[in-house]
Amino acid sequence: MKTTNTNRFVRLDTALCTRLDESETREWLLSDGLGGYAAGTVAGSPTRRYHGLLLAATNPPAGRTLLVHSVHERIMLGERTIELDSNRWADGSISPRGFEHLSCFELEGRTPTWTWEIEGTRLQRRIAISRGSLEIRWSLAGGDHPIHFQYALLVSNRSHHALLHAPASGDPETTIEGQKASVNWPGPPEGGVAAPLHIRANGSLMKRDDWWRGFRLAEETARGFDDLEDAWHALDCQAELIPDRDIVLRASLDPEALDANTNLVALARQKDEAIALAAGAEHPETLRGRLALAADQFLVERPLPNGGSGATIIAGFPWFADWGRDTMISLPGLALETGRAEEATSILKTFAAHEHAGLIPNLFPDSGTKPLYNTVDASLFFIEAVRRWFEVTGDKETLAHLWTTVQSIITHYTEGTMHGIGMDPADGLIHAGESGLQLTWMDARVGDRVVTPRMGKPVEINALWHAALHTASGFAGILGQDTAPFDEAAKRVKKSFDRFWNPIYDCLYDVIDGPGGQDGSIRPNQLLAVALRPSILSEERAKSVLKVIEKELLVPMGLRTLDPGAGQFVPHYEGSPAQRDGAYHQGTAWPWLLGPWVQAQFTVNPDQAGRLATNLLAEASRHLRTSGLGSVSEIIDATSPYTPRGCFAQAWSVAAILDIVAMTETNTTRTEDGSGER
Repeated sequence: MKTTNTNRFVRLDTALCTRLDESETREWLLSDGLGGYAAGTVAGSPTRRYHGLLLAATNPPAGRTLLVHSVHERIMLGERTIELDSNRWADGSISPRGFEHLSCFELEGRTPTWTWEIEGTRLQRRIAISRGSLEIRWSLAGGDHPIHFQYALLVSNRSHHALLHAPASGDPETTIEGQKASVNWPGPPEGGVAAPLHIRANGSLMKRDDWWRGFRLAEETARGFDDLEDAWHALDCQAELIPDRDIVLRASLDPEALDANTNLVALARQKDEAIALAAGAEHPETLRGRLALAADQFLVERPLPNGGSGATIIAGFPWFADWGRDTMISLPGLALETGRAEEATSILKTFAAHEHAGLIPNLFPDSGTKPLYNTVDASLFFIEAVRRWFEVTGDKETLAHLWTTVQSIITHYTEGTMHGIGMDPADGLIHAGESGLQLTWMDARVGDRVVTPRMGKPVEINALWHAALHTASGFAGILGQDTAPFDEAAKRVKKSFDRFWNPIYDCLYDVIDGPGGQDGSIRPNQLLAVALRPSILSEERAKSVLKVIEKELLVPMGLRTLDPGAGQFVPHYEGSPAQRDGAYHQGTAWPWLLGPWVQAQFTVNPDQAGRLATNLLAEASRHLRTSGLGSVSEIIDATSPYTPRGCFAQAWSVAAILDIVAMTETNTTRTEDGSGER
């Protein structure tokens, strides 16, 4: 494997870095493996409440708390002081304007790297984060002479969903002992932690203890939220920066994590190489390599009900926790297509351990409270994920363990379970819904109004139900059990599925037997009836469905959630929270749907599918260099210029592109039924 590559996949040159409209709208992310993270903009100016250099998961993967707000560098050249940071302030001013000195920003693997160039002196900053610990390294990349370097360290102590305003619950106290320091918060502030923040730096530390007030968070302004933030100026550090000797800052709640001999940046590079190798990439700076690194950001640990911990998937950064639906949709791409079957096994066991009355958790709240089960599709996606997993691993021992959960899901869906979820004995189809609840992935809600309630029999739920019954039959055969009940139920569902055909538009109804009868809205949910194996539609009908979807819903990086001709169509995801929630599934396009879209094309139109997939991957490569650098956004505006919105790094979006990479490389569909159906 080639281990050195300086042709960075994600690299912004001077022309982009020095334009605030470009460098402030491009964001970077580092995840620490426990649910914590660091994130910010290329320009360095925070624009979200979720931007900061250390947001530690204090109750992994929940309890994410902003601990290190920012660093603010300056260098002294002769009598001049040149400031390298950038900030927006409450009065609208931008000061300093350090981005104007940026000559380059790049991702070295996942390591965000800034290069400032001033009169022949090139200064670089690199950041790494691991299991609740932060490391920042500054080095000279050009110039033969030492320079005098200083930075201010600003800290915080609040939930990543909140904002901090002075004086909070009282001013914190900074204690300095040589090259070590600690910051203790009285109280602490609501949403903060009582434990002190520990700091280590190889320079001269000077206590400051004052507030920096009035950071203006531009993205919060645009999203209709409170947008002013304060931070505590804990200390300054100064040192001579000389060639071949880094200035290093480390911070953590764990003082044992501040070992001066640890080099988190170097360890991150080694890990990046290993991740790329496991994923089958030549090196991290390829599309597959970059996607494998993006995938790793979402894989974290979660405690199990009976003790110990297992793996789970954060749905999206910066604000989501782990969601059952997102996890099961993401698992094949993030774990199986990156050579991480062991983590995939752990994820399935984690969620199986939390199954209740046939339901897989919809959400583990970020507060760390008990899981919520308001979902009809997570359990069915779980069975599909197990099918994909077994296709790769062939692990019969673990399959026997997971079979108990699969059986529970099938039994409870057949007999009926919470939230009106159950099989209609008249036709074998699954109905779901209660007033005031949103149970499918189209789950936006504005106050008490569910935007897309989809009560009745949703099309994708019944396509998933048909696939789940076939998968259960295959598993039963492998495990030496009776397959007949599953086979008979699947045949009945396939026959009844004809009721979804909408002859007016030559595609599928979105919901049947709802409170208002049949819902003929043209939405992408019908896509799963074509993408899932085995087929539930005739080839003729499958081709017609894809033709309608392509005409009405396909955009460069996703599928719209509603056709533009519908009266409820909203072209842009913007405005107040209520306006954005109203647009979330009423037009807004979603990249995760591209995975099943390409799978369906390989199934129905194999001669055209390869070209379509190649074009989508070219578009994805461009996307990885915008918005969330090195990752794929949650959503896209439904009309030109198709602006990325929502989370700037979304698990199932990355998983979809990884799936497409795999399909393109094999140029074939997945096996008709990897569960072993005869």
